[in-house]
Amino acid sequence: MNQRDLELLDKELWGISPSPPRSRDSIAVAFVTVFLVGIVIGGILFKRDSKQTQIASHGAAAAISLLNGVPPTAR
Repeated sequence: MNQRDLELLDKELWGISPSPPRSRDSIAVAFVTVFLVGIVIGGILFKRDSKQTQIASHGAAAAISLLNGVPPTAR
């Protein structure tokens, strides 16, 4: 192929040639930032009393014990 052939080929394939890769670091940082902001906002919006959380965790442990066929232990 000579230079003219390469120029013609570039003109024909300009629409299907891949664009240069973007910086993957900036995309990864943006993804992690959005994830952490979502966790913080969810923690603020759905903040629960520690007493309720403790009761719910004991209830969940009892339910899992029943599903496994093991009687729950009293605490």
